[in-house]
Amino acid sequence: MERFEKQAIIYTSACHGLVHILELTYGAVLIGIAQEFGASLFVLGILANVLGLAFGVAALPAGLLADRMSERRLLMLCCLGMGLSSIIIGLSPNIHILGIALLALGLALGIYHPAGSTFIARVAANRGLGFGYLGVGGNIGLALGPILASAIASVLGWRASYLIFAIPAIFLAAIFFFFTRTEMPSRQQSITDTNVSTGKLALRPFILPLGLILCAGIMNGFIYRGTVTFLPLYLSERIHLTFLNLDSVLAAGSFATIALAFGVGGQFLGGYLSERRRRESLAFIVALAAVPLLVLMGNSEGVILMIAAATFAFFYFMGQPVYNNLIADYSPTDWHGRLYGIYFLCTFGFGSFSASILGYVADQFGINWVFMAAAGFGLLTLICTVFLLMRALKISKHIN
Repeated sequence: MERFEKQAIIYTSACHGLVHILELTYGAVLIGIAQEFGASLFVLGILANVLGLAFGVAALPAGLLADRMSERRLLMLCCLGMGLSSIIIGLSPNIHILGIALLALGLALGIYHPAGSTFIARVAANRGLGFGYLGVGGNIGLALGPILASAIASVLGWRASYLIFAIPAIFLAAIFFFFTRTEMPSRQQSITDTNVSTGKLALRPFILPLGLILCAGIMNGFIYRGTVTFLPLYLSERIHLTFLNLDSVLAAGSFATIALAFGVGGQFLGGYLSERRRRESLAFIVALAAVPLLVLMGNSEGVILMIAAATFAFFYFMGQPVYNNLIADYSPTDWHGRLYGIYFLCTFGFGSFSASILGYVADQFGINWVFMAAAGFGLLTLICTVFLLMRALKISKHIN
């Protein structure tokens, strides 16, 4: 692995981790925000919806820009935006300013995935492993985010979590500013590349599989936003380890961290297998595992719930490098940024509405129904992957 490639993966993975730390901080300090502002789960779900929708909506223009300008500059803007908006959140005097600041944070976070994914797709010699390492960085952030945020909040208050996380964000912005990006040709050629054209005509035969991947992305986004928002609170209510004597905020973050930590292994395995197995088959396996695990999470407590949550995290996040590779497989190189932008718009943007929907479900039927409803979204994901796999097998049969 060349020095530039190593640096690109390290810096981009570190940024990925911080993106998810800041994304999950809201869910981890939800109890503190609720206590200070006296908001219901429905209102707090709407605020999470604002964050998530901005996260997704920003992905589309970021993806378009990723095909036209340096990814390094976009990543620098992402980190700078994260730092400044985190400061505003930490100083917000009321829930209205908090909502506006969460909107700004979501827009900054949304720059990352199209820019980071396009960067790795274009420079990594082994794209599967490149996305695997990128995913590991993100999942370390997902795992550490709840416990770091809740630990800080339990001692210094929920505002301190955002103010402290603003520091590494601004530091990373400086790193990307001084990181010289040598223009390099793409290391990977997607299956849609031809000698004739890499424009719109090259996409036409792949509209159906891309549509299936995007539909699966929407459903996965519904699962993701709902579970990461309410998982810390749910685990703190259903898992009781009195001998640890943890306060409610720290308990919520600690249990969520233990569960999400298993996603690190899933990300790496997904990237590793993506270099060796049919990616459509891997997407099907991941979707097949998620549905019963979500049902189990909604109907269990204690140790069983902890095991179910950890196993779900492993399989769910195993799918992320798989889907990143599938997008690159079914698109020309010079369309990577735009299609990653559309994909993350579907995943984080459309998927963000589950925070409001599942917040309402939690208020009306109990928080365990968040995971039962998520299992329904998982079933729709499974249907999409079935058709995607059947199409790939049919084409493979004709070729052979």
